[in-house]
Amino acid sequence: MKVQQELESLRGKIRLADDQYYNRGHSDISDAEYDTLFVQLRKLEKAHPELVTPDSPTQRVGAPLPKGGSFPTRKHLAPMGSIESIMAADDVREFCARAEKLLALGDGAAIRWSCEPKLDGASANLLYEDGALVCGLSRGDGEQGEDLTANLRTIRNLPLRLRGKEPFPARIEVRGEVIMSKRGFAALQEREETSAEGQFRNARNTVAGTLKLQDPRVVKRRPLDFIAFAIGNVDGATFATHAELRAQLTAWGFQVAEPFRVVDGADGVLAFRDELEAARDALPYELDGIVAKVDRADWQTQLGRTSRTPRWALAYKFAPRLAKTRVLAIGAQVGRTGAVTPVAHLEPVDLAGVTVRNASLHNWALLKERDVRQGDLVEIQRAGDVIPEVVRVIAEERPDSSAPAAPPSYCPSCQGPLQEEGKFVYCSNLDCPDQLVGRIVHLAGRRAFDLEGLGPKQVEQLVAAKLVASIEDVFTLADKKAQLLELDRWGEKSTQNLLERIAAGKTPTLARFLHGIGIRHVGETTAKDLASHFGALEALATANDEALMAVDGVGKEVAAAIVEFLASPKNRVTLQALAAAGVEPQKQAATGGGPLAGRVFVFTGGLTTMSRDDAKAKVEALGARTAGSVGKKVTDVVAGTDAGSKLTKAQELGLNILDEAQFQALLESL
Repeated sequence: MKVQQELESLRGKIRLADDQYYNRGHSDISDAEYDTLFVQLRKLEKAHPELVTPDSPTQRVGAPLPKGGSFPTRKHLAPMGSIESIMAADDVREFCARAEKLLALGDGAAIRWSCEPKLDGASANLLYEDGALVCGLSRGDGEQGEDLTANLRTIRNLPLRLRGKEPFPARIEVRGEVIMSKRGFAALQEREETSAEGQFRNARNTVAGTLKLQDPRVVKRRPLDFIAFAIGNVDGATFATHAELRAQLTAWGFQVAEPFRVVDGADGVLAFRDELEAARDALPYELDGIVAKVDRADWQTQLGRTSRTPRWALAYKFAPRLAKTRVLAIGAQVGRTGAVTPVAHLEPVDLAGVTVRNASLHNWALLKERDVRQGDLVEIQRAGDVIPEVVRVIAEERPDSSAPAAPPSYCPSCQGPLQEEGKFVYCSNLDCPDQLVGRIVHLAGRRAFDLEGLGPKQVEQLVAAKLVASIEDVFTLADKKAQLLELDRWGEKSTQNLLERIAAGKTPTLARFLHGIGIRHVGETTAKDLASHFGALEALATANDEALMAVDGVGKEVAAAIVEFLASPKNRVTLQALAAAGVEPQKQAATGGGPLAGRVFVFTGGLTTMSRDDAKAKVEALGARTAGSVGKKVTDVVAGTDAGSKLTKAQELGLNILDEAQFQALLESL
């Protein structure tokens, strides 16, 4: 029973991580933690083969695709497997020896291995027919993936048509990794400081999240690259070796991973890995190891595959980037939503070329679980650009005088009272100084007030210069233009553009307003549901718990947070100040009303006169609902440029289909 429980615990953790990485565009655990969990599961299942289940993560690829996702799904022509990850040199030797044995090579004969970097991004599968790109899918669960064609088409180094001499294969799947270079990611972070989207945590998660965006125009602005590493199904071409395939991919216009080397045996694989690990910081992309493949294609076929991985390829990971240091103190920091989270202040230590002084502890429950204390000697980890975190306490080095850390009784920023909710404690003061920058950045976000040009760097400058002391001050900046122009990097044109966007942003939809002002637990979807149900801020402000819980998706916790927010004297003052500054959320038809009530819209393809978000907001304000995929409840499909499979399905279902001009005419007629 104990073994069964341990197996289920490991499987549950891995499934959650898979779903986050493959379907949600983020990850709560590091690659090293994931690999450790997977190795533990594999060893436990090997010791107890009778407990292996068909749905175990060791028996499948990727993650089950989300139900009701935003993108349609399609099958890969050939399954898109993953590669066995190996963490130790002895395991590499064992893998290579097993391959040599299966091939029945004579004594002294060694396999030639093609070795290249293992890039840290998101895998994609491109289908070309007669040389033209017709479809691009995510890895998905290995059998089918989400159709990301419109987004993948925006990647600059991805050939929309194969180059070189014809004839091209009648049909070929080209597989590779979508990544972001170190320079590109740094430039994106710098650029987004002047946009409404805020900062990004690391390149890998940014790539995964970007590919799931609904607007290809936003994807196009991100510095994505596609690096080809393999093919799937192919009609009309053969390749004797992996090296030959790489050369042909290059001739067709694809970028391939470098450096590349063909080596002999396990010793060659190990040497290549060690050399690449030593040189990783000088390479243009983040990588977490090497991939070694049997070079000969006929030997690959002969070796075959297990249910999950090929027997002819391995991924040999780099060692996690770890360092030991001492915890000087356990502090607390206040986030945008008022969440007060613990942070370990450390003796400065060099880790992956960066001097680390602080490490994330995420929440007070995790701090208690890991029992990190002031004075502890700890091991910290930093992978790529991820915020450093404490991964292990070296308990035998703990001072006798140490004591467990506890959450503060008062907000460390404004000294106001804190409220405990589950793993977190919160400061509910809207004017808390440490929350201010985050709140304003969120308010200016693309899905809130959409004040492009007001990113973290600009907000920090405004707060430091005392030009804004509350969120309503954003809407009076036009009166302080002369002072704005005195700030570093605030030019006449960019400043005027920002002030014009702020002026135009004073009449957001009610949903954007509710999302933007930062009510805890009220995200974009809940804000839309509240706006649709109540229609006006005044009606929402007088609603009690019972009335709020009548809204789809609003439970007791969310209702309590809304009532508390709107009842707070400080928040009431802020809302009155926003109104005095000219901010007036648009009223909309409440549920059951409005000229588009009862209709459900889906938008596909690119729109030229407005963004998809704006189009959705317009129909929602008129009483309609919006959906991410075509189904039986959908009534109208608005098809822009490069409309894909959603349009095809809408035609099959006989739905009302509008082009952009017809959609504009509909709006103007109401």
